[in-house]
Parts: sequence; structure tokens; C-alpha cells
Amino acid sequence: MDNLSIDSFLNIPILTAAACGIVLFILLLIAKIRNTARVSIVAFLVIGVTLAGLCYSTITGYKFYFLTSIAASAFIFVIYAFVLAVANPQKRSKKLNSRKKETVVLSKTEVDQVALAENSRKYEEQIKTERHLIEKASGFFNTEDGMTSFLDYFNRTLCEQTASDGCAILLLDDYENVLAIKSFSGTMPPPYKLPEDLPHKPIRVETNFKFSIFSLTGNTFGDIFSAGEPVNITDPQKDKRIFKNGPEDFLKCGPYLFVPMIQNGVPFALICLSRAFGKAPYSQKELERTISLSQAGSTAIQPLMSFLNYAEHAELTKEGDIATKYQKTMLPEKMPVINKLSIGKYSEPYENVCGDFFDIIPFRKDRISFVMADIAGKGMISLMLMAMIRAMIRLVANTNKSAATIIDWINIAICSEKNSMDHFASVALINYDSVANKVQIATCGNNPVLLYSAESKTIKKISTESEPLGVDKATQYKDIDLDVKAGDIIVSCTDGLIECLSESGTQYSLENLNKVIQANCSLSGKDIAAKVKDNLKKFCGNAQQYDDQSLLVIKIQG
Repeated sequence: MDNLSIDSFLNIPILTAAACGIVLFILLLIAKIRNTARVSIVAFLVIGVTLAGLCYSTITGYKFYFLTSIAASAFIFVIYAFVLAVANPQKRSKKLNSRKKETVVLSKTEVDQVALAENSRKYEEQIKTERHLIEKASGFFNTEDGMTSFLDYFNRTLCEQTASDGCAILLLDDYENVLAIKSFSGTMPPPYKLPEDLPHKPIRVETNFKFSIFSLTGNTFGDIFSAGEPVNITDPQKDKRIFKNGPEDFLKCGPYLFVPMIQNGVPFALICLSRAFGKAPYSQKELERTISLSQAGSTAIQPLMSFLNYAEHAELTKEGDIATKYQKTMLPEKMPVINKLSIGKYSEPYENVCGDFFDIIPFRKDRISFVMADIAGKGMISLMLMAMIRAMIRLVANTNKSAATIIDWINIAICSEKNSMDHFASVALINYDSVANKVQIATCGNNPVLLYSAESKTIKKISTESEPLGVDKATQYKDIDLDVKAGDIIVSCTDGLIECLSESGTQYSLENLNKVIQANCSLSGKDIAAKVKDNLKKFCGNAQQYDDQSLLVIKIQG
């Protein structure tokens, strides 16, 4: 026991140091691999030399090796410290930064290559889809319902590519400025509020959906279309844009996806996709796929729309040429000379639309009939309706029936033909009794009748708006009876005249017409009509017009 000394326990700290060295080596190696910190190779070298000396000294029992390893480690650290002491810090910093930049550039290049490959794949896929849709669209050029057929095919493609349960494609009506559904497939709970009186039955709800018209504001479809941005509604129960119509299962709303179709930066259609209640919402990838399909569809549909518009215009032009030829035979070639009356007229058709006509029927002294009519629509159907109205008025105007009764009879006849013609007409019928100086007026639709009073020097609208001919056979029209005096002026025109536009987009209006009549009240009916024509031309300038313009001036002279 006395022979024991402190050196007898030397192996204990040596083994402890060796164990710590091993743990330290492992920890530094992990840090190096995970890149959590910068570890110099010198640290690994020093720890390795020291561990080797510790282990060998423990095995042999000679402390010389342990002290030698310590000396070697110290020498290595001296050399490392010397290098750090004499090195240029700026060069070292530049070198480190250069290495970092090389690493960043390399990483960025790798990222760009991956992104380029992904974009290339997407573009190839989109080009392939566009080519396929264009090939399909070209097959519908010569079919009667080419647009509908293509939209139905596009509808099915959208449903298949996005695993949707329903799809609706809405197109913009440029004339009415509304959205209308042109293709519908599958099942889709309406995202808008249903009418209160609509029964909650699948067939009734679906029919309402298919034939509804949506304005461009104040509803889900219009608001999203006008914004021109895709919308992915993942939780319709919490989204205020989706209306919840009822507890019935078929009315429960699932996820919706809305994607506008755009041409030349302007939306022209809206895709609406839906999934059943309880199904997973559309993913970002599915949204991107739908956007890609919408772009492909927009590219494919553009030539088809252009062709169909051209074909329709060519057909309408051909029909219009024929209709205009026959329309001219219905208009009075010369204004008849009628005792106590001075008559003027102005008529300007718009691109062979053949919508307006006027007639003067001097049957007898106590009944001279004047007709101003505006036929809705264009082409041959408008001409047929015009011929029917003209023939019926000429047939019954010579009876003792009032103006309103004659209009009633014509309305009943036109409504009987509505299913085959589906056109309407605004008519003003003015019966003048030159013996008693009385006027009886009946109007339907929106053709205004004005009366200028020579006594009071005032002009006012005496007609009232009502249902046009051909809307409802039960409509009853009213007579307006007036006593007229010398100098009084009766004027009737079509809405195309008072609604024509200036170059700044301002309507001509009844107010301007009234001013011209008052300012020229001393002139003959023919001269007043000429003054209105000149004023109208000056007001409109070079602005393009979109409707016929017709005017009839009747001045009482005796």
C-alpha cells in the first residue's frame, strides 16, 4: 500500500481523455457532414494524433508516447496559428466569398435547369393540348351548330382533366352585356340564389340554371368574370360568394373552380367547375391545369368564332339585301298630297337591317291613317313580319274600328305566329279626321308620338309605352283622342333616331328632337323633317350607328 503513488492512477485520466476525444471527434464529424458549422481539418488531425498517443500509451504503459502525441499536436497547432497570423485577411475574405459565389451560382444553375425542364414540359403539354383542340375546332367549321359542338367537347375535356362532377361554360353577350350558359354537363349546385317560387326539384333547378342570364356585377359569375382572375373556392360553406339554397343533398355545394377565358387581354367566357359536397377541393396543380386548358381553349375557339361571325354576317348581308329590295316596294314612293296636311319624312336604314317602315293610307276624308313601325330583329323574318303588319293594317284601317282595336287585332294575329317567328314590333297608328280636325292615336312598344301645340308653343310626348306586338295576346291597348288646330304638328319616330350616338357616345334624345321642331315650327312638314335630318347628321358626325332611323312629321294646315 505504501508503494502506491499518484502515478499509479495515471491511466484513469488518460482513458477519460481518450473517451472524450472519441466523442469530440464523432461530434465534429457530424457537424461537418450536416454542414451546421465550419470545422477545420486541423481539428480532426490534432484530435487524431492525441487519441493515437493516448491509446498507445495505455496499451504499452509507456507515458513517452502520450507526451510525444501532445508535443506533435502542439506543433501542428503552432503551424496552424502561424498561418493564421501571417495570412492577408482581405485575400482570405475574397477567397471565401469567391467560394460562396461559386456554390451559389452552381446551386442557382441547378435550380434554373430544373425550372427550365419543368417549364419546357408544361409548354410542350400546352402546345399539344392547343393543337388537339384546334384540330377538333376545325372539324366544326361547316356544321350548323359548330360553336355548341366545340364547347360541349371542351366541356367534357375539362371535366375529365380535373375530375369534376359538373362544368358550365358561360359566354359574354356583347350586345346585352350579360353572361349566358352555352354548355352544361354533369351535376352542379347553383352558386347563386334561386327564385323563391322555384320548386326544389333537380330537373327544375337544373333547367333554371341552364337558361339563366347573369349580369356582370352583383353575382358570383359576373363578379369573377369582370375581375378576370381565376378563383378556387375550397370551402363553399364559409365563402360568402356561394349562396346556400337549401338543405337538399343535391343543393349542397362542394368545391368550385372559376377560370375566365381571355382573348387579347379581355375576358370573353367563364369556366365553372364543381365537385360534389364532401369531396376534396381543387389543388394548386389542378388550378394550373385548368388555366392551361382555358388558354388552349381560347386559342382554339378564336378562329372558329371569327369564321362563324363572318358566315353569319355574310348570310345576314345576303338576307338584308333581299329584304331591303322588297322593303322599298312597301314604302310610299311619293308623299301623297292631302288637304289640310303637310307631310315630311326621313328614313335611314342601318346596313340592310330592314327594321323600320312607315305607311300613309288616305282611305277617306274622315280617316287618313299614318303608321310608324319598328320591327325587332333583322333579315327575312323581319320582312315577313313587316309585310304581315302592313297588310293587316291596310285591311282593317278602313273600318269604323278605333286605332286601339286595330292594334289589338294585329297583336292577337302576331302572337298566334310567335312560335314560328319569335319577333316583335313597336307600332304607332295615327288616324286623322280632316273633317272634324280630330286625331286618334294608339301605340305599342316604344315608338314615341309628340304633339306640338301652335297655341301654347309647347311640345310634349302624348304616347305611353306598352308591350310591343307579339308579346302577349291578352295585352289591351288604349286610344288617345285629341282635337288639333292649324299649326299643330304631330311627330312620330323610331327609337333608333332618338338613341343614335354622337362621337362622344351621347344619345340624341327626345329633348334635341323637340328643340328642332319648336325652332322650325313655322316651316312645312317636309322642311321640318329636313331640318331634323341636318341636325341629326351634325350631332352624330362620323360616329357609327347601330339601328335604323325613321321620322314622320304631320303638320295641320287648316
